[in-house]
Amino acid sequence: MDKQEQEKLLQELKVRQKQLREELKLFTTENPEVKGDYKAHHHLSDSSDTADEKAQGVTEYERERALEQNLELELKEINKTIEQIESGNYGKCTNCSSKIEPKRLEAIPTARFCMDCAEKAALV
Repeated sequence: MDKQEQEKLLQELKVRQKQLREELKLFTTENPEVKGDYKAHHHLSDSSDTADEKAQGVTEYERERALEQNLELELKEINKTIEQIESGNYGKCTNCSSKIEPKRLEAIPTARFCMDCAEKAALV
């Protein structure tokens, strides 16, 4: 991937990074003690809530936690990829330092491992 393609990818990743942060803000609070960590809002119930309403609150919280974890994971991968591009290390396997195949990077722009290392780690 040449510098122009990397710059285009960097801009696309920054757009997605911003989208993810905005989406996380809708139902989470950023953890001030741990950078990049978010916590889904817990839906408090009161004594007037029925059992169904309480169950619905728990179900909603669990759904939001799962979504939070998925978005947070994607955001972390994007952040790492942005760091790699900006440091000039994009496209190098973080395990063995060999070049990651261009087709793999096209398919998975956030890939951090070459195919050999990914297969060994069962990350394919």
